[in-house]
Amino acid sequence: MTESTTSPEKTRRRLSDATLAIYAAITLLGVIAAASWEGLFADEKELFVIIVGTAVTLAVGHAWSAVAAHRLVYGTKLTSSERRLELRGMAVTLAVGGAATATFGISALVSDNLDQEVQLTLLVLVAVLFFVGLVGSRRRRDAWPRAIGWGLIDASIGIAIFELKVLVGS
Repeated sequence: MTESTTSPEKTRRRLSDATLAIYAAITLLGVIAAASWEGLFADEKELFVIIVGTAVTLAVGHAWSAVAAHRLVYGTKLTSSERRLELRGMAVTLAVGGAATATFGISALVSDNLDQEVQLTLLVLVAVLFFVGLVGSRRRRDAWPRAIGWGLIDASIGIAIFELKVLVGS
């Protein structure tokens, strides 16, 4: 199905999902990288709380800002379809945060090297960015080379954050 034959509501959901997945991944990348190179945590437990707290804060912050902005602009409550869209956005944001949390948590259980655990978590977030670009492009029915290119473009900011973390913080 191309963009021209996709319903406006479905297109809006896809746009919102992609936007929030990219935003959550980039924000988590930045927070985790900065926290690790600034030494803002003493152990895995503290970084785990930072990751979970950031994901939850992003999800709640996005939903609340949508509600508040709608009230400020339109003077009305969100419609039921708008509420569903915002709840879906919270779920997307929490899913990206869940991927980071699960990666870090599992790597912390099997490793005793905090820097490697952080790097693996950052790489998974880069992979999320790549996947969003790839899937979005393929949904438009782009050829595989173009879709891979979009994945690499989306992942490039994550790669830049990861490289900066390695250069500055390792």
